[in-house]
Amino acid sequence: MTTNYSEIEDQLILPYHLLKIAIFEETKYLFQDRPSIIEKWFSEAYQMTEDEIRNQYPPAGMSPSFKTLYVFLTEGLYFQKHITKGMIKEAVQRHSGTIQATLSSFLYNEFHEEVNLSLNEKTIDQAMEQDYLYTSMDNDYHMIRNIVAKKKEFKERGEGQLAADLIDNKGNFRGMAELRPTQTTNILLKEDQEDLWMKLVDSAYNSLDEWTADLFDLITYLWLLSPKNSEGYIEFHSNDALRLRHTPDTEEQTSAKGLIIRERDRFNIMKRVVALSSMWVSLSEGKIITQEDKQYDFQDFKRMFDIGAIRVAYDKKTGEAQGVYALQIKPTAILTPLISASSQMIGLLHLKVFQYSHQTQKEHKRLLRYIDRQWKMRIRLKSKLTQPFKIATLLKEMDIPIRYNWSDKKDKLENVLDDFKSDGVIKDWEYKEVFDESIVGKKGWYKDWINYSISIYPTDDLLQGYKKNVELSTQAILDQTILEKIHPSNLEGTSLRTEDAKIASSPTYAMRESASTLEVAAIEKTPQTSKKPKPVKFQQQAFDLDAKEEITLSPETMGETIQQLNMSIRQAAEEIGIAHTTLSRYLRKENKRQNNKNDEKMLNWLKGKTLINT
Repeated sequence: MTTNYSEIEDQLILPYHLLKIAIFEETKYLFQDRPSIIEKWFSEAYQMTEDEIRNQYPPAGMSPSFKTLYVFLTEGLYFQKHITKGMIKEAVQRHSGTIQATLSSFLYNEFHEEVNLSLNEKTIDQAMEQDYLYTSMDNDYHMIRNIVAKKKEFKERGEGQLAADLIDNKGNFRGMAELRPTQTTNILLKEDQEDLWMKLVDSAYNSLDEWTADLFDLITYLWLLSPKNSEGYIEFHSNDALRLRHTPDTEEQTSAKGLIIRERDRFNIMKRVVALSSMWVSLSEGKIITQEDKQYDFQDFKRMFDIGAIRVAYDKKTGEAQGVYALQIKPTAILTPLISASSQMIGLLHLKVFQYSHQTQKEHKRLLRYIDRQWKMRIRLKSKLTQPFKIATLLKEMDIPIRYNWSDKKDKLENVLDDFKSDGVIKDWEYKEVFDESIVGKKGWYKDWINYSISIYPTDDLLQGYKKNVELSTQAILDQTILEKIHPSNLEGTSLRTEDAKIASSPTYAMRESASTLEVAAIEKTPQTSKKPKPVKFQQQAFDLDAKEEITLSPETMGETIQQLNMSIRQAAEEIGIAHTTLSRYLRKENKRQNNKNDEKMLNWLKGKTLINT
């Protein structure tokens, strides 16, 4: 019997014993960080029982996960075909995500340590790398996502049923949402899991808040990008939300304390996911329902999400069920058209929305979702990203409690926008009109203020993110003002308020577009009139490429080197070995904490480029 896998030719039609080996060898890289799986599968692949010799088929006692893998490849993909090593190799490369999703529940039941692992690690890594989630900016999606955060909108409507009106952004009645926690999906639960599940179900109503809206976005993001099993389910793990929610600055300090907090957070996450699956929606399919028609009997309610299998963690000592760590979930037909990957309405939502508190920073979350949605709409409609926002509109979206007076509302709005700037969510903001602060607090002062406008400028990263998928038109979308805002560090003493913006308008900015980034080059413009405009002062950084002089690392030095090499930020980051978003933040001096490893990589790269050019 040949057991040296490298000696098996790609075009050889494989008998049963070699087919098992090929399946193991070609799939083991998918699970290379899980030695218990590799060890067990190796034994199954390279040994033959008497039953297997006789029947040439996996026996009843075979590892359930390996048997499922064998059946998936041989009967699911190559039913009644002669199979070669090359065919197995191609199938695994093409269907690696589906293989992992299909095996997930089998692996969990067979290897209990799997309860701590998420299938979505790479997808979450991608979101954290780019600082954005992909999500739908569709009006109906926005309307439904908003309602899951508004517990106060749900009222009893006969027989204890909780329901809320669905109102679109123009104030039109578009349908209804009902919370039906007792109508759970047909999940097969073990007896010791039922109590855990019912605790989650019973807390559905109290779980409707801004955090639930965050999870709504996260699940739809994962459904767009993560592998699905044969029934269309993705696996959602509590780790997925915990990783996005906890930044390095908020990591727990001790393992004991961390365990308590994380277990509590897992329960809080999962009860909100169950609340989403308990929500039923009836939409009018675009029809605006008049007040007279509002009382008609909705018959087409559909659940928003279906739940399949669940993963429960057990205490190693007592064997008691501890909590639901993960579950299979998928959007139903009422949501899938709104979040289709081919939709023209997929946009970017900043990851910071997860890290703002759902208790003390609700207004941050609401306004961030609104602004990101507006930027997507403006790009899609080829309108200018710098079109000002009405203050009255921003206040409406923030939904500030009525107990706030108008001075407090003004402070709240400005503080949220300042937080956005310091957190890298926006580039900057400014009042469009000159506002006299001395009138604040005087009788009726706010009547003029709420009709004023505020300009909010997007970050480089947002523009780069859209550049990957959207053909940005310099003339139609990026006007003169935004070009001044993209790289303000190029201007000496640049103020991001109206007066200095006028001063900075003298140079003409030209867009230089690469495959994945937007860069701005400043070009001096010859005055057309005898009256010379006030000159714009550029920082002239001393940069001596004499190898005898010690090279020091600084954002200015890095920026000039990249510019002199005519490279994009992404190209430089790839050569350095760091994320392009990390390099971008460093150049803009937005890194909150120093990273010695990244500094060392950048300095070595800088020295290397300096030596090449001397």
